Amino acid sequence: MAAEGAVVTLKGSGFAPGEQIRISFHDTRGYAEVDVRDVTAGPDGRFAAEVNVPVDEGKGRERPKFRVWSLDRVDTDNQADTPFTYIK
Repeated sequence: MAAEGAVVTLKGSGFAPGEQIRISFHDTRGYAEVDVRDVTAGPDGRFAAEVNVPVDEGKGRERPKFRVWSLDRVDTDNQADTPFTYIK
């Protein structure tokens, strides 16, 4: 949970060493995905990245979420979503 514009740290694991990872964000509209940052997995397949929480562009029915996925293995089911809650 965080406010719009706040800095949050996202962590993940299970990637190959050196794998390129994209972090994106879906706001409450649910149909717009914004690329937030690209990172590289460390030698242990983990990453930690600070990102700014995007401004919520719409007040739709979808639950906001961050998504991480591999840029190196785009043809596989290689994504993970993390639900997110805006606070004021």
